[in-house]
Amino acid sequence: MHRCHNRLGRLAAVFPACLLLTMLCGLVWPAMVWAQGGARAGDVETVTLSTKDGVRLGASYYPSSRGRDAVPVLMLHDYKESRAIFHNLALSLQNPDATSQNSHAVVTLDLRGHGDSRKREDGREIAAARLNTKDYRNMVLFDLEAVRKFLVKKNDAGELNLNKLCLLGGGLGANVATSWAAVDWSAPKLPRIKQGQDVKGLFLASPSWSAFGLPLLQPLRQPGVQRQVSLFMVYGAEQKKVTKSVKSIYKNLDKYRPRPPRGEMPDLIAWPLATELQGTKLLVDPQFEVLTHLRRFLDARLDAQDYPWQKRRPKG
Repeated sequence: MHRCHNRLGRLAAVFPACLLLTMLCGLVWPAMVWAQGGARAGDVETVTLSTKDGVRLGASYYPSSRGRDAVPVLMLHDYKESRAIFHNLALSLQNPDATSQNSHAVVTLDLRGHGDSRKREDGREIAAARLNTKDYRNMVLFDLEAVRKFLVKKNDAGELNLNKLCLLGGGLGANVATSWAAVDWSAPKLPRIKQGQDVKGLFLASPSWSAFGLPLLQPLRQPGVQRQVSLFMVYGAEQKKVTKSVKSIYKNLDKYRPRPPRGEMPDLIAWPLATELQGTKLLVDPQFEVLTHLRRFLDARLDAQDYPWQKRRPKG
């Protein structure tokens, strides 16, 4: 079902004023620890990223065979899950069965407090059950920025086109993805370095209008997210609260989206499923055939669009 339902200048509208200084400091990209050995198309590279606030993040990288033509997809799990839930989906996007299908570069991430991201560099533990509002916001401000640095390196190595970035998330991951899209589109434009406006697609399962300290009203008001980022939402329609959230998101964006030409995929889609299941369960359960819709979305709204590859770190 289709049509149914200046970073500095905009950050204050996305996060409280007390976090703005934190984000400004975060413009110096976090450090990274690299896994040994190079990655080839078809391999899975395990990496450890270090955030600016000292959290070690576990991630996996599935390189594409298409080099700088590859659309990158960052997958974000739900609360008390890990990146492992996306392994088969990531492999399917990396190595499609049909030669007519595009190979995508995929990154799966353990958000802080989850999976292999439960320790700080000083050895202190981070437990998902004890995360607070600040921790969830730091997922956006620091975890996603650490991933971006990783993707910048892969972009400049010619392994993917960061200018066609898609964020995929379920539940908590959906809210983190939407919030970071607003941060990305708020990045100031510089004459020699492109450091934002990379998120061109959001593929979300069961986003919540307000949860985990990450309400979506302000991120959705960011002009880039509001008008430029293609959005596909899938949700279990048998839960009223989730349905209400998706309808609110759709209503807030629909008036800014022109009707597409006949035969072209809309850039705003809400797809209800007759189930109570939500979040990543909808993304990975074969019965829902979400992979087919995800491929079509990536092909139509990112691959087919004119978002040219750009080197991010100029020489000199």
